[in-house]
Amino acid sequence: MESFICVGGILLVLVPIIFFYLLNTARKKVPAVNALGRKNLFPIYISLADKPQSIIQGMDKLKVEAQKTEKTGDKWRRIPMFIFFGGVGLMAVDLLLLLLGYISFIFIMGGVALWIAAIVMARGLRKSDLYDFSPRYKGTQDILFTLRDDLRPNSTFLGHLDLTGSMLPVKVARTANDTRNRTTEYFRDEWLALKAKLYDGNIIRVSAIQKSKQRKSYWKTNARGKTKMKPAKFKGSEHDLKVRIVVNPEVYKIERTSPKFKQGLNIGKFTISQLSADGGIISFVANSPFEEVEHENILQVIQSAYSLLQRKAV
Repeated sequence: MESFICVGGILLVLVPIIFFYLLNTARKKVPAVNALGRKNLFPIYISLADKPQSIIQGMDKLKVEAQKTEKTGDKWRRIPMFIFFGGVGLMAVDLLLLLLGYISFIFIMGGVALWIAAIVMARGLRKSDLYDFSPRYKGTQDILFTLRDDLRPNSTFLGHLDLTGSMLPVKVARTANDTRNRTTEYFRDEWLALKAKLYDGNIIRVSAIQKSKQRKSYWKTNARGKTKMKPAKFKGSEHDLKVRIVVNPEVYKIERTSPKFKQGLNIGKFTISQLSADGGIISFVANSPFEEVEHENILQVIQSAYSLLQRKAV
């Protein structure tokens, strides 16, 4: 009898703990935010090495499959709770046997086994929760869709779409210490790289780079000698758009100046900071102080760069 009371006491403690754990798991997970207060997005890396339509269709298929997996998980989300109550029901059988004068732990063991199965299933279903896709995912599709008609027939894109995160440890370009020996990390995230041979014979390379910096956490001692951990501090982010166009000399000649495209000109969210048009190559860098730049701004800058080209007379 004493052993039964001991087991019963343990189960009474476990019941509310497991119940509220499964109840929390059954709810749709609220989109989490990172340490900087920004919404976490679905991390993904895609190699862009195929024909435009194949890449676009592949990206659509990936998104549909991810959403399908999440919906399937939603249908099964409350099953672990039913399994949990099934375990409680089995344990109640042993309690009934006790009232009849029989001591048994068989049904209690079966109930514990069901609880374990419910927890394992709940953790598995939790993994089906899906973060939202980054707006850059759809924006990149729109860029590919816009440029597809400008590609040479049967040619492909080359490059990548990296949406794994802009401030990963592997993307630290350099670090620097200030006079108080606090370390600031400088991140370089080339989230879009694209190369294509166009219908007019030009070869274009586009690189979108997000640059961020963050001061690492550090220990600070106040005037009273107490030491306190200061959290990491985000110190800003900006964008660079690097474009290189190898011009087909049989079709175009390069104009040195253009009122629609010159150094210092503002185009959308970008400002042309560097521009070179030597050796049959147009190369420029456009800067933006914004953390996010829409695909329309990228396409607008590329389109404006073509104002430097004048088609030769046939």
